[in-house]
Amino acid sequence: MRILRASFAALVGAVFAIGLYLAWFFKFTGQSSPWEGASVGFIVLTGVVAAVCGLLGGLAGALLAPETPRGTADAIAALIALGAAFAETHTPGQHHYPQALALLVAAPAAYLAGRLRRSVPAVP
Repeated sequence: MRILRASFAALVGAVFAIGLYLAWFFKFTGQSSPWEGASVGFIVLTGVVAAVCGLLGGLAGALLAPETPRGTADAIAALIALGAAFAETHTPGQHHYPQALALLVAAPAAYLAGRLRRSVPAVP
């Protein structure tokens, strides 16, 4: 049951982080697509939002799997990195700053958020 719960928590954390980052933020700012060109200021703002979304996703995963927050953080970071790498290879000819920020900012932030939580002992 612990593995199932940790897997579910990792999936929820990764989807939460990427969903907030790519869907909510770009819709909120009025960008029609995250793969369009952007100014340097907007890219920096996107990096800050990616870090916050990664932290929230890592924290959500760690809260859903209190017995294994560190392993869940590893899995969340891996899922975010996998998603970023997949999107990078399947969007040719477009701007790639959202994928790079997900890989270089959101994934480490999710990893850090989950690693900072202490595990709770299992209840017998």
